[in-house]
Amino acid sequence: MVSATTTVSPLTVISTLSCDVPVTNPDASGRRYDHGSSSDLERRLALSLVQGLPRRSFLLGGLATGSIALIACGPDTQPALPSEELSFLTPAFPDGFRQAPILVAGIAQRLTFLVRDEIDVMRESAPADLAVRVRQGDTVILETTVARRTEGIITPYFPLVMTFDAPGEFVAELPDHPTVEPVPFLVADRVDIEIPQVGDPLPSAPTPTVDDSKGVTPICTRAIECPFHEIDLVDAVANDKPTVLLISTPGFCQTDICGPVLDLLIDEAGDRTDLNVIHAEVYVDPSDFATGGFPELTPAVNAIALPFEPAIFVAAADNSIRARLDTTFDRSELRDALSLV
Repeated sequence: MVSATTTVSPLTVISTLSCDVPVTNPDASGRRYDHGSSSDLERRLALSLVQGLPRRSFLLGGLATGSIALIACGPDTQPALPSEELSFLTPAFPDGFRQAPILVAGIAQRLTFLVRDEIDVMRESAPADLAVRVRQGDTVILETTVARRTEGIITPYFPLVMTFDAPGEFVAELPDHPTVEPVPFLVADRVDIEIPQVGDPLPSAPTPTVDDSKGVTPICTRAIECPFHEIDLVDAVANDKPTVLLISTPGFCQTDICGPVLDLLIDEAGDRTDLNVIHAEVYVDPSDFATGGFPELTPAVNAIALPFEPAIFVAAADNSIRARLDTTFDRSELRDALSLV
């Protein structure tokens, strides 16, 4: 049995893979933010992870950020004439084959997709909605329609929210576009994924503030520092206000997919005195890239065990997560998430 939410979905799961310098070395914990290529070997390795490698190895195995990096961080400066014919369905989430999986069974998951013509991601010409079919092998487990989201952003996306009864390999396909290749993806057992889910407590970790950088430099890579560095996450989860935590590194993610997320949050929550709103960067000191090194990840990234960014968590006053948005979101979906607290 599969449950689905396909239009307005206020609570779901997250934003894009890292748009960072393309490196392959892991940080001290072993987690990678690299831009690897896909291969059949990686596919088999990822599947083996779902089938029972230890929890820590599963999360940190580092099939990191191949396909989404190509979507979110690839050059988008060459003019081209779009064909306006939908040719490709592209996952904007770690699919488990080109990156370690993040989807889990037993709780609603948010799968975001982009559509492409033969040249580029479809924007103005993207359809208003998509008929989507999800199957496991020959068994159809869901057929639904997913509405386009595009408020306040340039690149539309299609968020499918559904619950999987058990881990395994699945495919998403477009029945109205039979020539479009299905998208395979993996769903893991919940115990194998450390990223907190909706309903879990928001982890506590020190985050820098304007008064105490805690060694993070800069505390905000946005061109103009954002206003969300006034309170430490440790203090936020201990007070009686809901907390919104955005993990992103805008200085390394300037594309039209993952770049606007911090600006959207400023617009929607910048004046919310009833909330703790915190922006946490990914790297302690990104200047380490200049010397060929890999910067240490910030405590917030490690506490939440994120192998990608950006991601936003919306937690109630009791610190339980009410919404999580990964890889990309628009103004309307952010507004829906914020309305839960």
